[in-house]
Amino acid sequence: MDILMRHKEAQLTRALLTYAAECLHDGDYAALRDLGFGEEELRSLQSLTIETVTLLSHHLQLHGHVLQVRLDRGAFRQLLAQVHRESERTHLKRELVRREAPAELMAVLYNMGVREYTGLRRAVRLTRGPGRPPDPDEATIEVVWRAWKNHHGARDPAELTPEDWLSLSERTGRDLRVIYRILSECPPAPAQRAGKRTSQRDSHATHSETASRRAVGR
Repeated sequence: MDILMRHKEAQLTRALLTYAAECLHDGDYAALRDLGFGEEELRSLQSLTIETVTLLSHHLQLHGHVLQVRLDRGAFRQLLAQVHRESERTHLKRELVRREAPAELMAVLYNMGVREYTGLRRAVRLTRGPGRPPDPDEATIEVVWRAWKNHHGARDPAELTPEDWLSLSERTGRDLRVIYRILSECPPAPAQRAGKRTSQRDSHATHSETASRRAVGR
């Protein structure tokens, strides 16, 4: 166990010295100062030869590292949070494409170009061509419009989030090529149009009643 630990410590020290040598070559003295290198250590680092590096590696194997490594917990948490956000974003993209989200929708949601879209389709192993879907029937149109109205408050489809689109696909059992085409191009199904006309009549009746009350009040 001690031999294994010394080997790991030696690897860490060699990695740090390589990093320090690169900083020295680039003139990044601020990074070197942060690592604890002073003028004497920098002169020693500059004078290292292949022979001395070989000897140094041998002694590192015997004696372990010469470092005191500390974790910046705040920076580490921020880094992890960023990684998690990017991982979730990548997962959403893949899931949308797996559910046949068209290139137009991905461009709206993520400003995605054709090359990235094609790469994602290959990554999720879609074999069907990304072309225009067949015309949806009335039943499909009605199912999609009803789900959109009932579960997303009849918001403008342009305002839907990636999660909203996935929810529509799950609730309707249709792929996103069909759903996107319906919400973008197809008129509401008859039931939806009837509901809209009823709402308009109710609104008109309410306005009429209000006007009548005002007239009576006068």
